[in-house]
Amino acid sequence: MAFMLTVARRMAVFGLAAIIASPIAAQPAAAAAGAELFITVKPRYGGAYSLRLTCDPDGGIHPRPHQACDVLRDVDGYFVDLDVDPGPCPLIWDPVTVEARGHWYGRPDFYAHEFPNECVMKRKLGPVV
Repeated sequence: MAFMLTVARRMAVFGLAAIIASPIAAQPAAAAAGAELFITVKPRYGGAYSLRLTCDPDGGIHPRPHQACDVLRDVDGYFVDLDVDPGPCPLIWDPVTVEARGHWYGRPDFYAHEFPNECVMKRKLGPVV
């Protein structure tokens, strides 16, 4: 009888602990402050590369994280709104595909676009790529 009461008490304690801990464990990881983006650049004929950009704190595996984060902050992380350096580019068809996935201050973020060439990509996205 004493064994059954001990088991019942332990079950009650574990059940209570699970109920208390579940709201804490249910917080999404993307709700963390800052941003984390995985950017892939794929030229048509090879030479693809990937970058990991974090903002707040600015860093990651990216050659210019501070400039890239500043540019993205200006458009609230919306890649389609970027137009960093508008200007002419040669009319050469040498497509480059850019994909970005991750989160921007808790909001899921996805971007994919095929640019006609590297010049257009760099003028549009600037230090992000």
